[in-house]
Amino acid sequence: MFRILAIALLLLMPLAAHADEDHDEDHEERRSLNAAIERGEILPLTEILSRTKGQIEGRVVEIEFEHEDGLPIYEIYVLRKDGRRLEYEIDARTGRILALEDDD
Repeated sequence: MFRILAIALLLLMPLAAHADEDHDEDHEERRSLNAAIERGEILPLTEILSRTKGQIEGRVVEIEFEHEDGLPIYEIYVLRKDGRRLEYEIDARTGRILALEDDD
């Protein structure tokens, strides 16, 4: 019994290490994002949502931050009442909607 438990722990240890790496990477991304907001390079998410209110139709279900072609972009995914999922790409510097795609 002890031998099986020891083998199981050895097999799971790399998974735990990988999870720690992902956590560290996420933490660094958040820190970098917050620093860009503090420097005034991008708008905080609350400001983006305020500026786009009335332009985004549906319930926000997911938000991602990415750089596309060197531009900081908020990707906002919404679910409409008709069940369609839409993706809005928003310039993180200005709050301007750059693209709208059907995500289905």
